[in-house]
Amino acid sequence: MIQHECGYEIDIRCKKCDKALIYNERLGIHCPSCGREVTLLCHGCGKKW
Repeated sequence: MIQHECGYEIDIRCKKCDKALIYNERLGIHCPSCGREVTLLCHGCGKKW
């Protein structure tokens, strides 16, 4: 589960390797297994994650 600054939480998985994605302030949303970086808009407030 990753949580946006507005409080919205989502469980999201990598499309390539099906591992859970993690959020890091420096790297953003990424897969710790394959390194894929993801850009996502928050479903709660509409801002970039």
